[in-house]
Amino acid sequence: MAGLTAEADGSYIVDEKRVAMPVEVRAAQQAAATFLVRHAAAQQLIEHTGLRATRQRGGKAIVSLAIIDYTDNDLGSYGELALAFVVDDPGSTAGSATNPKAVNTLIHRLPVTEAFTCAAGRGIWGFPKWIADLTVGFSARGASCALRADGHDVVSITLRRGIIPLPRRPMDMNAFTCDEDGIVRRTPWSTHSRGRQTVRPGGATVEIGYGHPMADELRTLGLPKRALLTVFDDHMSATFGVPEVVTTGRSTILA
Repeated sequence: MAGLTAEADGSYIVDEKRVAMPVEVRAAQQAAATFLVRHAAAQQLIEHTGLRATRQRGGKAIVSLAIIDYTDNDLGSYGELALAFVVDDPGSTAGSATNPKAVNTLIHRLPVTEAFTCAAGRGIWGFPKWIADLTVGFSARGASCALRADGHDVVSITLRRGIIPLPRRPMDMNAFTCDEDGIVRRTPWSTHSRGRQTVRPGGATVEIGYGHPMADELRTLGLPKRALLTVFDDHMSATFGVPEVVTTGRSTILA
């Protein structure tokens, strides 16, 4: 759970280290595959949060698998695999306002390779991080990752580099989390690219193992299947803001 309390200056103390807000990511590589899945299946997996998966045409929802290699980050250098859903924003709380242009994502699973980012992510924002047997790699051909648990293959992902250039522009997002106590938080998040971004249709190969909840969830979503698209950014920077409690219980959002 996100049990850390901010200091008077808005910073947080994590494992005797001070983490100032906002957190800056100065250099990272990211590759993400986006899939269209059955809305009912997506909603079933996130029902406990009280959030709603954004319904697309044909009764679909958007889910993404992102591979990130953080090389210069306030939280250290580490690898990460994210399973996220595009969701509806439940709205602003008293005294706050949401960005109507922001992309709203629920971070559902977030295995990482290092202990400090795990403690900070869970303690400050409620991110569903755990220290995992995770390998992350980027090459001239693409990106790959492999997640194992208790000696079992959970998932392996290979993403091929894009062939279509994208314009460089910042992207504003709201990252939603739901901790073990059912507390939902919204964190403003902005990414920037200092280099060339690319996209391609498809471009993802996903192999799913057994014996882990994340593997079961990916199957529930109908994976493996063809990705809608795959996006690469080899020169990403980002800013993570202060978390805002949206609700202290599921009933608040649903009211």
